[in-house]
Amino acid sequence: MRDLQRYIVVAAVCLALVLGGQAMADSLVPEASGAETNEAVGRAASSYLTGIKTYAAAALWNRLHPVMHGYYSEIPIGEQRYMLSTISLVIALDPHQEQAYSVGSWILADNGRVEEALVMAERGVEANPRAGLLLSNLAQMEYLYGEGLDTAVVIAERVLKDDIEWLDGIQQHQWYPLLGDIFRQADRDDLDALVQDRLERLDEELGDELSHEDHDHDHDGVPDH
Repeated sequence: MRDLQRYIVVAAVCLALVLGGQAMADSLVPEASGAETNEAVGRAASSYLTGIKTYAAAALWNRLHPVMHGYYSEIPIGEQRYMLSTISLVIALDPHQEQAYSVGSWILADNGRVEEALVMAERGVEANPRAGLLLSNLAQMEYLYGEGLDTAVVIAERVLKDDIEWLDGIQQHQWYPLLGDIFRQADRDDLDALVQDRLERLDEELGDELSHEDHDHDHDGVPDH
């Protein structure tokens, strides 16, 4: 945390220097008015501050994420409550940090704070409406804790659209079986067929990048391909 504070102080000093330079540069332009200079400096300040906040969020998450999957990897997600305050700060600094919403919502749900979990999952989709991770996460949350299967199907079907964005093929491959489960529960064999077809294509594209277990799409203990 001290390293992060040091980086923020350095970034703030740099921001002050840059904005001062912006104001001085504008003052040298004869036709530039004071109002125009203020507007230019304001735009620059907003841009630079956004960059600092995004950097701070990334620094916090990059410290937290390895701990979660390393030192505490054997501890159930619900018992990792220590992460919630940092996750909330990460989201406040950078609303586009997708993984924080997903992890945070499951920690809350596993601790019986279901309404808060649903709110966090919904906030993630509101801030990142084309994120496959967050739409899939919300679909699962609605199915298990929220409005039920019908709502989950509507959200899950949205995930199949062409404009949906994923971190990479591995992430998409990890979440597609969940969508298939939801569609099968709702007797939507047509949508499940789409999911299985895309999983087969991802299997072919990713090949050795996938583990043996990743090919078990229906979770019956037997690889499907």
